[in-house]
Amino acid sequence: MVSEVRDETVSFYHNGEEYEVDIRIKQLPFAVTDDLHRRMNNKEDVTSEWISKALVDEDGKQQFTQKQVEDNFVQAMGSAIFDKVWGIDNIKKAVEKQAAKKKKE
Repeated sequence: MVSEVRDETVSFYHNGEEYEVDIRIKQLPFAVTDDLHRRMNNKEDVTSEWISKALVDEDGKQQFTQKQVEDNFVQAMGSAIFDKVWGIDNIKKAVEKQAAKKKKE
């Protein structure tokens, strides 16, 4: 549902060490995510913008600006967070489910 907030823990490696950060992700409206998907498919880098729109604080308010994400997130952390924000886990599960279904046929 739109504006639903979920808590996630993200793991990533930086300088040879594993780190974890707890984040809160707000479900963005379709109009926002559709625009971001369209722009991403047109080879525009929307990662920082998408992260900044989706990460929220305890009150559900935007936690970071796009500039703060660009200036303060290391690549590994940004990528790991974006995977959660974008829902790559759900995509992987859907692909695995589809592959298992085809195997049974």
